[in-house]
Amino acid sequence: MRTLFLDAFSQDFLEKRPVWLMRQAGRFLPEYMGLRAKNSLFSCFHEPELAAQITHMPLTRFDLDAAIVFSDILLLAEVWGKQVCYPEGKTPYITPPLLHAKELYVPSKEEIQDKLSYVFATIKLLIPTLDVPLIGFCGAPFTLLCYLLEPRGIQGFEQVRVWIDHNREEFVQMLEIVCQTCISFAALQIQAGCKAFQVFDSWANLLSNEEFAAFVLPCWKKMKDALAPLQVPVLFFSRANSAYVDLIAPADFSGISFDEGKSLAELRWKVPSHIVVQGNFSPTFLLEKGEEEIRKATREMKSSVEGKGKIVWNLGHGVLPKTPLENVYAFVQELRST
Repeated sequence: MRTLFLDAFSQDFLEKRPVWLMRQAGRFLPEYMGLRAKNSLFSCFHEPELAAQITHMPLTRFDLDAAIVFSDILLLAEVWGKQVCYPEGKTPYITPPLLHAKELYVPSKEEIQDKLSYVFATIKLLIPTLDVPLIGFCGAPFTLLCYLLEPRGIQGFEQVRVWIDHNREEFVQMLEIVCQTCISFAALQIQAGCKAFQVFDSWANLLSNEEFAAFVLPCWKKMKDALAPLQVPVLFFSRANSAYVDLIAPADFSGISFDEGKSLAELRWKVPSHIVVQGNFSPTFLLEKGEEEIRKATREMKSSVEGKGKIVWNLGHGVLPKTPLENVYAFVQELRST
């Protein structure tokens, strides 16, 4: 197995730095769109053969150092008897919404393994077929709770604000339950064969610095500590997290995946040298600009952090739909060039 991605976490210096892309399997790939024309998104997540096929798609096109399980951050809600809905062209949502804290409980690992058996079946299919490490993932506790509380998708997450402002103690209790469940789900994916793990806090950007410190960071730390005995790298990502870098940097995570809000050089300087910084090329730039502009910007990013600590090349968020394939090729090829 090619271990460059894992080496980035264990070695202080690498002649080459690894690269993979958030949402590297998805709507910008014509082969994915061809498969989706015949299969619902729900089927793609729940049928292991389809999920494994999609996971492989970007690896056949681009020179990448890691695969990530094709799945979704909302699926963990099925453990509590919720249904995840994927209306075509619209925001996914969880139904019925969570109305009372008593609806939540900490499930056993056996229950998670049973209700989300298709995720572990996908991992089992993938492990013997990959020559790069497989990354598992889940939604972070705060983000998952946002979706559990909000009826029919994103409306600014008004219900989350109501809970925080008027019933903070119960909100924190629910957050703790979700956190313990995320830990078990992550551990099961690692035990199934994932060699690294990433936690996605997609809506942490809704919070002030004080609220980020109160509701997000404690969960990240609990996940980090609970998963440490499994001895795999664990990365944490949230939108706009470059704004929280001074809060995140001292937490001693094995890796932090940053958005594009600050330069990679500034983020690398702010984060202790033993922590991997992942990111943070703009997905919008990758979508909208031409190949030469992308190559030039990529060279500038590389040059800005040359010899400056542990880095995994990636984007500041996922690859956007309709991103031209030639732009992704240009980005990856430029990262590979000496």
